Amino acid sequence: MSDGVALAEDRRRDIVRKTRDGLDAAARRGRKGGRPRVVDDDKRRAILARHAEGQSLREIARGVGVSLAVVHGEVRAARQPAE
Repeated sequence: MSDGVALAEDRRRDIVRKTRDGLDAAARRGRKGGRPRVVDDDKRRAILARHAEGQSLREIARGVGVSLAVVHGEVRAARQPAE
């Protein structure tokens, strides 16, 4: 293996280690990465109630003010047993 490839692999391993260490440290401080959730408990209840009434997912998305993908995700999550 050439010296350049070995150096690049060492740098990559170092970046991965530092990233993982940083995420672990943030988790210990109670921080969690990722995008904030758009659905609070009130919106979740509204989505599930409208779904139980038989409204289409598109109608629910328009009425609650969220994307169709969010409605799909909430309905799917409600169908799965709690873990």
